[in-house]
Amino acid sequence: MKLKKYLKLFALFAIALSIVTVKAYAKGQKSGAIVYKRFTDIGEGSAYNYKGEADCYTDSKNNKLYIDVDDFFNSLMGTAKESQVKADAGKKSVVVKTGKKYKEKYANGKGIEFPKSVKGKPENIKFNIDGKNISIKGYVVTVKVQEVSFNSYWQEVWKEYTEKVMLVDFDELAKKLDLISDKNMSKRKYLLCTKLPDGIVELKTGKKPIESYDFNNDTSVEEISGYDIDVTWSSPIKNYLYEENGDLVRIECKEGDEKNKKSKANKVIVNRYDKTGNLISTKTLDYQGEKFGGFYRGEDYNYLIFGNDNREHKDNKEVVRIVKYDRDFIEIAKLSVNGAYTWEPFGAGSLRCGEIGNIILVHTARGRYDGHQSSLTIAFDEDDMSLLNADDLGAFQRDHVSHSFNQFVMPEGNEFIVIDHGDGYPRSILANWLITEPLIPNFDYIDWWELEQAEEGKYSYFKRFLSSKKKEILDIPGGGGANQTGVSIGSAANMANKVLVGVNRMDYSKAKSFNSYIIEGKDVYKRDIVLYSLDKNTLEVTENKYTDYTKDKNTTYTAPKMVKLDDTRVMLIWNKLNMTWKKLNDQIIIKNLKTSVLQYLIVDENGKKLSEIKTVKGMIIADETPIIYNNKVVWSQYSGGRLVLNQIPLK
Repeated sequence: MKLKKYLKLFALFAIALSIVTVKAYAKGQKSGAIVYKRFTDIGEGSAYNYKGEADCYTDSKNNKLYIDVDDFFNSLMGTAKESQVKADAGKKSVVVKTGKKYKEKYANGKGIEFPKSVKGKPENIKFNIDGKNISIKGYVVTVKVQEVSFNSYWQEVWKEYTEKVMLVDFDELAKKLDLISDKNMSKRKYLLCTKLPDGIVELKTGKKPIESYDFNNDTSVEEISGYDIDVTWSSPIKNYLYEENGDLVRIECKEGDEKNKKSKANKVIVNRYDKTGNLISTKTLDYQGEKFGGFYRGEDYNYLIFGNDNREHKDNKEVVRIVKYDRDFIEIAKLSVNGAYTWEPFGAGSLRCGEIGNIILVHTARGRYDGHQSSLTIAFDEDDMSLLNADDLGAFQRDHVSHSFNQFVMPEGNEFIVIDHGDGYPRSILANWLITEPLIPNFDYIDWWELEQAEEGKYSYFKRFLSSKKKEILDIPGGGGANQTGVSIGSAANMANKVLVGVNRMDYSKAKSFNSYIIEGKDVYKRDIVLYSLDKNTLEVTENKYTDYTKDKNTTYTAPKMVKLDDTRVMLIWNKLNMTWKKLNDQIIIKNLKTSVLQYLIVDENGKKLSEIKTVKGMIIADETPIIYNNKVVWSQYSGGRLVLNQIPLK
């Protein structure tokens, strides 16, 4: 005998929980018989289906699966097709209202035993689905129900009775409800999920849904609301998209056991898709280090960047490896960066790259020998894969920022514009112009000790990647080194006349104090969408605020991603979250996410709105940078168990 549900027996005086489980298995299956079996739910609603199984009969000869009507709709809990169901086995009828809350039939304390098999042909079961009458083939069987309750002395009281249950054709009912369905008869598992909404395309794997869909891998807003809300620093980007010869190429790093950084489970997956989302090819590359730093698609070559921790503080240990590939990801060469005053490459930061001629600049972060954290800038010649700033990989680089929690790079003529999110030195969002040509240092910045060493041949007078100018775009309140800053950078873009930096930012007038754990004050974790426009000639900054969290209860916004439409226009994309916060102690804030929607806006390089804010349901944007593909702004995420491509058409 198998319980329809686990029997949850609550004894108030003992404050204990007991679970009674009764099992039933079909024995002596006959050839051609329609036999009782238990099937496992691995579909979209499986996270809500605590039972996780379904009572079924299988007709192996005809590849038919007949599923308990209540179990079928139990598998749709939490999905867009969750339904209110009224089943009458005596009348062989079922009334379904989609979009309504499902009420489970079997309450706690009830179990059910099915016959081992059924005979005869299936009959018509009448369904009314949202007012439309249809018939689906199925069986009506008599089952034994076992129910337990407690008397006034808290003694168990059991009773048994029989009732009728309907089981219907799994595939037919899924088709009538416009669901994606799949089943594996030998492994006794089934899958149900809703179809994707308009504007979202599945990036296919070439495998059946039951073999490829993974509903535990969906992108959640909890994953993206860390740095954007209350985690003070960013992390390396794990997914990248780009267009190549009309195809869409996606880079994703897949990491295995966190305890074993050298695990062979750590892979970089390169998938190529056609315009309709069909998989053309896939390639798997092993990590060439303990951790993944990032990917960069240069003008002629592709680059993957890996890192290794250096807890021993050895100057001869490789901490960063830059691997050069051709367009087919065949390895050409590699560059090792050793020591670099780094024990943790990419620590508490991201990684982005830029290219000018044969020079590639990598801007990232590091945990340092002295226990602090700062930016880390690496420049190399892509032709011979040689370091160009080997003289500047010590404790304080020429573009030093500490702490630096997010990094961006943009080429501008013969200079790189780098953006840092600093919390101490400086405590600001900083834009810095780095000169690529070797120059004698400006005497305002000159290190006289280095000049003395230069006379002895230990240094060159001619320095690369000196700062020609810099500007603090946002001066952040609070004491230097307080990790909490109340702002996060989502994106940056170099325009015709301006540098744009998109952030979500708190109302600093409501903050009483900042430390490395929390911000004291009212609404300090609620943020609005702000775009800073920095004039590249005058260095004047214009602030543009597009949202107002006070208009909606418990509302905040994630840091906006930016897509450059042309030299004077961008699209900003962000998530609008309904979220609550609770202070647990002086160091911990508990957040509870309720709902989210996607929003986007088009503005010019001055920040002037060129469209209204538009809202889209069913999409989330995370750390992946959107691109323009087939006249649409696109990015990928895992949704409904599938890898999908979100699309916003450009008119």
